[in-house]
Amino acid sequence: MRLSSFLARAGRALHKAFSMQEKTSAATSPASGATAQRGRFETLARTLEKELARLALWEKAAHDYQERYADELAPLETVAIELKAKLVFCFDHACKQKELTKKERELASEIAAQLVEETLCGLELDGTPGECDIDRLKALYRKHAGSDFDADFAEEREAPAQALPAPQGNADGAAQALLAEARALAGAEPERRDALGEDRYAEYNRVLEARLAGVAGEVAAAERGFKSRYQFDPEQSIDPSDLMEDLEGEIADVRDYIGELEFELSQFVDMQQVKAWLQAMKQQLAATRRREARG
Repeated sequence: MRLSSFLARAGRALHKAFSMQEKTSAATSPASGATAQRGRFETLARTLEKELARLALWEKAAHDYQERYADELAPLETVAIELKAKLVFCFDHACKQKELTKKERELASEIAAQLVEETLCGLELDGTPGECDIDRLKALYRKHAGSDFDADFAEEREAPAQALPAPQGNADGAAQALLAEARALAGAEPERRDALGEDRYAEYNRVLEARLAGVAGEVAAAERGFKSRYQFDPEQSIDPSDLMEDLEGEIADVRDYIGELEFELSQFVDMQQVKAWLQAMKQQLAATRRREARG
C-alpha cells in the first residue's frame, strides 16, 4: 500500500473517531446554557426527596410515640403522681410527730415542700391526670414552702403556647403538574434530562424551590408541635429516629421511680423507720452539700 493511501485512510479514521467523540459528548453533557440551571435542578430534587423522607419519618415517629405514650407512659405517670401526693401527706403527718427531733421534723417539712411543688407542677402545669386533692396540696404548699403556689407559678401558667404556622395551601393544578414532571425527570435517564434547555429547567426549579420551602416548614411545624405536646425543651434538638428508644428509657425510669415511691411510703408504717430514713437522708444531703461546696 502506498504511503499516501495509508495516510489518507488513517486521517479519515481519525476524523471519524473525533466526530463520534463529539457526538457522544453532546449526548451526555447538558448544553452549556443549561448547565447552571440543570445543576440547580439536580440539587433541589435531591434535597426535596430528603426533606420529604424526613417529614414522613416525623409523621410516623409522632404517631408511634403517641400510641405508646398513651398506652404505657401516661398511665405510669398518673400512678407516680398519685403516689407522690400520698407521700406529701405522709411527710406532713411526720412533721407533727413527737418521736422525731426538731431537726428531723424540719427535714420532713423541707422534703414535703419539694414533693408538693413537684406534684402540683405535674398536675397543674404539665397536665398529668391524677385523682388528687388539689386544694389540700396547695394548702400544704403554703404550709411547707411558705408561699402561694398559684402566685409562684403565675408566669408559667400565663406563658402563651407556641403558635404553630398555618398549613400552607396546595399549589394550583398547573404548578402541581409541573412539580410532578420535575420529580419524574429527576429519576429519568440522563438522555431525557439532556434534551431540556435552560428555560425549562428554570421553570422546574421554581416549583421545586416552592415545594422545598413548604416541606421544610411542615417538618419544622411537626417538630415544634411534638415538643409542645410532650413538654420537650423548645431548644432541644430531636432526631425522630431516636424517639421510640428514648420513650422506652423513660418508661423504664418511671417504673423504677414508682418502685422508689412505694418503698418510701412503706416506711411510714412505723415512725421509727421514718426516723431512720430521715437520718439517712440527712447524711446524704450533708454529703451532697459538702461536694457542692468543694466544687
